[in-house]
Amino acid sequence: MKKKSLVRITESRLENFKNVAYGDIKYVNYSNAEYRAEIKGSDINGIYGQNGSGKTAIIESLDIVQHVMSGKNISYNSYAGMFDDKKAVKITNIFYIECENRKYKAEYELELKRIVKEKKIQISSESITYWQRGSAWKTRRRVSFSNPYYDTQSILENAQAEIISDDEKIIKKIRFFKSIQNLAVMCAQQNISLFFNDVINKTYTAKEKNDEEIAFSDVAQSLFEFANMRLQVVKVNQLGANYSNSFIPVNVHVESDNEIMQGCIPLFVNGRGEFPEIIFNRLKDIVKAINVAIKSIIPDLSIEIIKINEEINKDGIKIIQVEVYSRRDENRFLIKYESEGIKRIISLLNYLIYLYNNPGVCLVVDELDAGIFEYLLGELVGVLAQEAKGQLIFTSHNLRIMEKLDKKNIICSTINPLDRYISLKGIEKTNNKRDFYIRTLVLGGQKEKLYDDTELQDIGYAFKKAGNPGSKNADLNFSADFLDLLNQYEQ
Repeated sequence: MKKKSLVRITESRLENFKNVAYGDIKYVNYSNAEYRAEIKGSDINGIYGQNGSGKTAIIESLDIVQHVMSGKNISYNSYAGMFDDKKAVKITNIFYIECENRKYKAEYELELKRIVKEKKIQISSESITYWQRGSAWKTRRRVSFSNPYYDTQSILENAQAEIISDDEKIIKKIRFFKSIQNLAVMCAQQNISLFFNDVINKTYTAKEKNDEEIAFSDVAQSLFEFANMRLQVVKVNQLGANYSNSFIPVNVHVESDNEIMQGCIPLFVNGRGEFPEIIFNRLKDIVKAINVAIKSIIPDLSIEIIKINEEINKDGIKIIQVEVYSRRDENRFLIKYESEGIKRIISLLNYLIYLYNNPGVCLVVDELDAGIFEYLLGELVGVLAQEAKGQLIFTSHNLRIMEKLDKKNIICSTINPLDRYISLKGIEKTNNKRDFYIRTLVLGGQKEKLYDDTELQDIGYAFKKAGNPGSKNADLNFSADFLDLLNQYEQ
């Protein structure tokens, strides 16, 4: 039987990733976890800042961590362009963990590098540092691993893979650290973590364990299950599916006493779609929950999934053919005709429902505000900030949300790559956070500058110069051939 655990991200640090030389974010419950070993109140975290100031870098780093901790490799095509060949990327996250009646603080550090020749994002090293809670956070434990078997020659020479600790007694007491050679070879071949994978996770569940083994397996297994079952990262590329009218990527989390389902189900919006019967049955329940919640946001809207046909495919799996519609009062039409904002709400709503009700759920969203009416979004986030039990980390350009958040919920990205993230200082309870932020952009007053304030006249001059590249009196003439090309492109 799996242990019941709660995991909360309390801090994220980045080094040499994209345009972030160094950045450190402490989330809402950092102090509660650090000093009182508890999670208290809502944990809604909004990251604001000008374009290109590192907001999306945090989202993408959490996506990498989610992949690694769930036993997957890192997509080279998705992330290769974000790495510097000369500097290793370091991603560190600190977690608060409750497992059974035991409490832990854990730091997971990843060092990554890009291998162009093999088209891999390689885990250079990884380490887990953890503390168990007694009257305070007890003795620090740290274990680290660098896989020697990325190099074929090391395998041929029978190089020894070993986990290293500051305290050698830890290695001796944790028995599953003693024979990791074959596991290390497998991890190198698949380019996955040694600490987080299906093979070693079965070892963590062994019944007879000493105290050191219990502590480490509590931490590692809790993080593995959190990444697989309760952490969802929604990157901005999901918006492409909405805009292309191909499908709505519905981010789902369904949890019962004996089952947890998590992932992203494509809800087809342009006519018929097909689902395996097991997914279809889950989707019906998911849509039912979405319809209950969406009526409080858009009163006359509901979603209908109509079963059209069923058949057995060549693999013996029952496939259900469905049509998906929007219903507004008595009118029914394809969801593709709904606005991008409504599609975005549908995409996120099921996961937000579980985040609202479940303290173990964490949703990370890039550009939460995309396409959503700002007043509605402010009210929605305001309710979550007051009442949600889980954790939400999001980026946004919409400042309306600031008015619904406490200052502790607001993180600002800066124009300094060496100190990318700060909290706002000097906000009084009576201050409007939106007005305070805009005033700070113009006047400063924080430890780092938040906005690169190019003079408006410089923008005008640049536009004028760009519009007259040849000479001051140059005329802008389009040739017939060029106009033909433009017409072909539009078609």
